[in-house]
Amino acid sequence: MSSEPVKDKAKQTLKSVKQMLEKAEDSTRKALDKAAPTVQKSFDASMETASKAFEKTMRSFEGATAGDQVKLFKAYRKFLGGQVDFVESRIKSLEEKAQTKSQSK
Repeated sequence: MSSEPVKDKAKQTLKSVKQMLEKAEDSTRKALDKAAPTVQKSFDASMETASKAFEKTMRSFEGATAGDQVKLFKAYRKFLGGQVDFVESRIKSLEEKAQTKSQSK
């Protein structure tokens, strides 16, 4: 019994799998390319809004006395620290999910 038919069938199967993976990669890339501008635009708008809010907050502190500015800046720093803590927590959670997902594969 010759192993040639088995080798040929294995080659055909590998070629078929390769083609399917290439098609999946293409469709994924197209979906990402289509979604990326929308996501980027939303992110840019959010950053613009946050930047304007920061500038407005800083301007509002200017009229206060030096002592009051110190209190305002400390309070604002505490607020921003809470924001950073939230982001760090979210990153950690997403990294754990990603790691758990990759380990289950």
